[in-house]
Amino acid sequence: MFTWKMFTKGMSLRLQLYLLIGCLSIFSFGAALYNNVSNMRGYLNEQLASHAQGAAHSLGLSISPYMDEEGLVIAETMTNAIFDSGYYQHIIFTDLDGKVLFERTNPQGNFAVPQWFINWFTLHPPVMTSEVSDGWRIAGTLEVQSHAGTSYKSLWDHAVTSFTSTLLLLAFALVCVYFILKAVLTPLSSIEKQAESVIQKRFELNPIKPFTSELRTLVNAINRMIENIQRSFNEQTKLAEALSHEVYIDPHTGLPNRRALLKKFESIQAEYEQHGNRFYLGLLSMTSLKQVNDDEGYGSGDDYILSGAALFSTQMKSLQEATLYRISGSEFAFLSLLTEDAAKEVDQQIASSILIESSSRFSNGFAKHSITRVNHQEDFADVVMRLDNQLVHNQYADNTKGLVSAKGMQKNHSREEWVGILTQFTQYFKNEINHSNSKDFAIKCIPLDKLFDLMLQPVVDDNQSILYVESFVRFKVEGENLSTLDVFAMAERLGVLQDLEQAVVCFIFYKLQHIEHTRVAINISNRALHNPVFTDWLFDLYQKLHKTLPPLLYEFNESGAMLSLESTEKFITRAKQLDIDIAIERFGSSLSSFCYIRNLNIDYIKIDPSYVRDIAQSDTRFFVQTVIQICHGIGIKIIAPQVESAVIGEYFSLMNIDGLQGNGLYAVRNFSTIIPANATSTWISALQLNYFSHSPNHEAE
Repeated sequence: MFTWKMFTKGMSLRLQLYLLIGCLSIFSFGAALYNNVSNMRGYLNEQLASHAQGAAHSLGLSISPYMDEEGLVIAETMTNAIFDSGYYQHIIFTDLDGKVLFERTNPQGNFAVPQWFINWFTLHPPVMTSEVSDGWRIAGTLEVQSHAGTSYKSLWDHAVTSFTSTLLLLAFALVCVYFILKAVLTPLSSIEKQAESVIQKRFELNPIKPFTSELRTLVNAINRMIENIQRSFNEQTKLAEALSHEVYIDPHTGLPNRRALLKKFESIQAEYEQHGNRFYLGLLSMTSLKQVNDDEGYGSGDDYILSGAALFSTQMKSLQEATLYRISGSEFAFLSLLTEDAAKEVDQQIASSILIESSSRFSNGFAKHSITRVNHQEDFADVVMRLDNQLVHNQYADNTKGLVSAKGMQKNHSREEWVGILTQFTQYFKNEINHSNSKDFAIKCIPLDKLFDLMLQPVVDDNQSILYVESFVRFKVEGENLSTLDVFAMAERLGVLQDLEQAVVCFIFYKLQHIEHTRVAINISNRALHNPVFTDWLFDLYQKLHKTLPPLLYEFNESGAMLSLESTEKFITRAKQLDIDIAIERFGSSLSSFCYIRNLNIDYIKIDPSYVRDIAQSDTRFFVQTVIQICHGIGIKIIAPQVESAVIGEYFSLMNIDGLQGNGLYAVRNFSTIIPANATSTWISALQLNYFSHSPNHEAE
């Protein structure tokens, strides 16, 4: 497994160099040692031959006077005296007819040398001969072969000494090579880390100046490239922020203006079909502005407006995704996703804060407010008219309550009903699914089909290819579709929010086991993103089920990411380790600095839908084009959501945007309508665009 991963992911240059030098060193060490011992063996063979030849000549001369029958006994005795020294393997004396007159032979014996060494470096002592004369007559031939015992011992000792000295030299050389390579490769390691940082969208300069000229040139080139990217990013970011403030920010209070409110209003209304969330619009009127201007001057009037902006901004911090806008000289407005109970609490809080600020200085009161729930089919002008009428009524009736009822709204559930609903959503997860293993997971999740619906909508590129498919979960009880906001708000109030989020993720994973190849996006809520218990559970569950799941992408709001960039970066890092892509949606909704994305390893950015609906305006197009250039400059793809018409899609196509999403292209579909009617539990498929094509009966519930 390690070898396969090493070859698929590549081998580091450091390891390659170490392996190369190690192999060359071992080869050189072995070759040198073998050559040294072989040379010594050749020398010893020559010594054995010389020794045997000398013995043959001297012994032959010594026994030549004793070649008669009586003298052979003396010759044999002289031979025994020489042979008993132990330096000879055998001595043989034969006559001219080849008859052996006497012979002495030593056994091989134990040379105190390992047998494997003898097998590798075998000595071959030659047999040396000498003719023995009896006067002028040749009496016979004397053959002498030296014994190799002492030579083997000498050769072994020489081999051990050579091995030790060569090994010490090798170790010293390798240590020197290690420090040399370390000095060369340490800068290379920093270059590699810098390159990895660039891949992860972190553009950091490398302070190291390598001694090696080639590496120094490489470091300078990468640093120069990063400096150019940083400069381009900073310049374009400042331009985009300046344009955003000029178009969407009130210069006096620093709050978003009326144009920003209209864009946000239309965007939230368009999302009703996806989430069914209710939202509220509030109107806040500084009723004494004219009187302050007349009595104290316009400077005091400006201060009066700023004090109102500060007061109302403080109130907005406690609301769900609430934004305060200044829409005229004396009027503020806010949008927020609220439950009915939360709207009542906000109404009371605003009324109390206004009452505290009221004094005799303000003849018409410090301010008046009105709040109403917006019907998703209402125009902005109709909602504001209803709020204006309530403000007029409150002014003359001296009424502090500002909550205005709206007609045509779905029924509300009591607290007891919500307890029962959320128990259905979470109890089964806690009792059955949470403790199931990967084999039983799909079977255990089947009952969730009665509680949730999985909705899908594709994100496509210019070539009409799917980049990924976004998933949504609808909550249903006895055929009634519930507001996503209401469900999560009540779950948080009743202390079962984490269980609900876990049940939703289990349902999505269970349904996605029918899909392969196509990347699917899952939305992560702001609270879940920064909840370490939930994120640990989420990644552990994915690791257990990843073999049965398609490639995933996690989406979360810009507002959620900016709550804690540290925990957001940790979440992204863990996701990337599992090859999960990351997308930030509603980018630009906070009208704050974009610099935070520079150090986040994200793959996609979805611009806020309000810019999509306002794309016909030239200043909006310029702003969006600048954002596209910023993101493309650091390797992030840009997506335009909520594209509701071909005209809007055409605008973005001309701007080189990477992806489009919206009912004007491909409608939201219920997952159950995508699976074939004859599908089995083992059916899997890559999602196709024709599953989402518009038709008279397309699913968009």
